[in-house]
Amino acid sequence: MPNGPLMQRPLPDAWIQKIFSTMQGHYGARWLNLWKLNQTLPNGEDIGVANAMHTWAEKLGGFVDHPECISRALETLPTDPPSLPQFLDMCRKAPIEPPKALEHKLTDEDIRRNKERLESLLKQFCADKVNGERK
Repeated sequence: MPNGPLMQRPLPDAWIQKIFSTMQGHYGARWLNLWKLNQTLPNGEDIGVANAMHTWAEKLGGFVDHPECISRALETLPTDPPSLPQFLDMCRKAPIEPPKALEHKLTDEDIRRNKERLESLLKQFCADKVNGERK
């Protein structure tokens, strides 16, 4: 998680765009006005917003393997827009979900087919071994 190595990968662009989009949808102009410098890059992006997105992507990079923490933080946003340190704290406090185990219960028919396949493979292996020794 975020307290790992110094050189961690940043969040993917699509993730940080989703975070900023969700925040803007939740807080309206208050969110983007926190970052706007009213100076634009050649692609038309505001320099301040682009810098904020880059910084957030880097600082939240420790959650790349735990997107559920980011999702939980976005689901429990406070009344006022959080700062980056506040959002990081929200992500750290979010419960980490253990990987979901795939449950597969074999039916009697599955077991029967598996036994038949195993017997067939074993017969073929033995036949190949006998034929290989004769050569």
